[in-house]
Amino acid sequence: HIGVDIADKSSRDPLFNEAAHIVVKNQQGSTSLIQKELSISPQRADLIMDQLEAAYIVDSFQGSKPRFVHIPTELALNDLLESLNSGNNLQK
Repeated sequence: HIGVDIADKSSRDPLFNEAAHIVVKNQQGSTSLIQKELSISPQRADLIMDQLEAAYIVDSFQGSKPRFVHIPTELALNDLLESLNSGNNLQK
């Protein structure tokens, strides 16, 4: 997404990692799932979803369908988050 700098840890939502674990655990990239599980506003859930997309954790928006989750396990997610937090660049 334009304007989403996922490599800059300070620009990520504080709930980014928790949201990432929710979508990977449920294998469902849904704004409503994040909103419900984290008790946050729809706008904040949308922002986090954009950040998850920029990190290639979920696929791009597909209308009313939940987004495809690219990360199959929480172990794989932990590796990705560690890489993100260390400042390594992501490439699709």
